[in-house]
Amino acid sequence: MIKKVPKLVDTPHYHLWTDSLHARALANQAKNKWDRGTYVRWTIITAWTVLEIACQDALEEQNISYTFKVNLDDAVERKSLPSLDWSRGIWQKVIEVQNFRKNYIHRFISEQNLFPEANLADYAIQVIREAVKEIYIHSRKTPPKWIEDNEDRGWDEGDGTFGNAVVIRAGADVNDPDSIKITYVYKDREYVTEVLPPGSDPSPSVESLIENIRIPISSIKVYRGNELTYERSLPMRGT
Repeated sequence: MIKKVPKLVDTPHYHLWTDSLHARALANQAKNKWDRGTYVRWTIITAWTVLEIACQDALEEQNISYTFKVNLDDAVERKSLPSLDWSRGIWQKVIEVQNFRKNYIHRFISEQNLFPEANLADYAIQVIREAVKEIYIHSRKTPPKWIEDNEDRGWDEGDGTFGNAVVIRAGADVNDPDSIKITYVYKDREYVTEVLPPGSDPSPSVESLIENIRIPISSIKVYRGNELTYERSLPMRGT
């Protein structure tokens, strides 16, 4: 089951993963085979780079990308770790995705193969996610949390209007000059999302908002009445 993770793109590696998720979303939204093929290829090529970097990071070896399977096996052996089984399971699927990538980058393939269905992008994301987690676990390290991210809005064609619910906690009054207001900025507009009683600690509410927001907000602000007491910029894709 894919876990929901905060959409804070705070590392280059995670940034690259969001590129892959974005490409997959566009592949599924594409209205013609030409665009779909472009986005499927983008998904596979970018997701594969995510895996290469993950293997290099997990095994502390910078030369895995070239001759991937041979170099990965060598790096695993140097770490005195059990050998990877390429004949079945996730690593067999990794070779399959690698062959898709090689077809697009290194081989002259037929025109028909340039128009893959979007489910190939879905499959590549699924395999790369599992492989990234597996190589960290195999290296006795904790996988990065961002690899669980599975969401992207693709083409965000809305006009910027949407429903915004305001939660007013027990004991809070929106007109009280000492009330605590939590807001976020979306597409250069600021929205109140929660009102707390005077003296409340806003930290749990701020962290909950970051954890659960599904739109690309650019910042969160906290006010006591009209006084700005806290502001945090957020590196979310789409801001």
